[in-house]
Amino acid sequence: MQETLSIVIPIAVVHIVVLAVLVLVVRQLLLGDTKKAVGRIHEVETEVRKKEESIRREIDEHEKAFDKQKATAEAELMRHKNESEKEVADLKETMLADAKKESALIIEMAHKNEEKFRAQLTQEVEEKAVHYGAEIFHLVFSECMGKELHRQFMKELLDALSEIDGANITIDSDTSEFIASYHIDDDQKGQFEAILKDKFGLDVTVDETIDNDLLAGMVFKLGSLEIDASLRNRYIEATEEVKKMAHQATV
Repeated sequence: MQETLSIVIPIAVVHIVVLAVLVLVVRQLLLGDTKKAVGRIHEVETEVRKKEESIRREIDEHEKAFDKQKATAEAELMRHKNESEKEVADLKETMLADAKKESALIIEMAHKNEEKFRAQLTQEVEEKAVHYGAEIFHLVFSECMGKELHRQFMKELLDALSEIDGANITIDSDTSEFIASYHIDDDQKGQFEAILKDKFGLDVTVDETIDNDLLAGMVFKLGSLEIDASLRNRYIEATEEVKKMAHQATV
């Protein structure tokens, strides 16, 4: 028994020592792994903190960059807004100036058209006055009276032609045209042809064309020279005089 114990006890002691050594070794191993793990955890935490700090710095930098870009964008927007407002104001001013010019042009054209209309109306009134005067003449004067008046107009024309100085009048052509309100008497034709021969050196035969609208007297053309010695022309001249008198009366 003692022998057994002497054998067993050393073996047990050895096993206990080995077990203790194993436990110690395992403990050391575990402790070393734990320290390594803890160290690794610290390293990871340090890296995480560094990354967090880096990310935070990047976020701050991005925020600063964003604020700067935002401020730049707001300033640019304000500049564009001011430029747009200035352009709108300039455009408005230009449009107002153009509108004023166009209004002035329209008013000027209206005045011109008014003056033109008045001139046309005046001319129409004068023409109607001459026309009505001719109508009154035909209603008041018989044909015999008209012919007699025509002879008087021709007599006045012949008297006036006989007194002029033909040397001061140049006839640039030998063409002639005679328009009378009635037929000219042969004796007056002869006088007329003699005066033209004497005053202008023209050897012409008076062959008149009849136009009753002349009322009395005649119109004759010698080249570029034209003389209207008709009653209708006197009506026109009288209308001009009446118009001048009316204008002077209103001034």
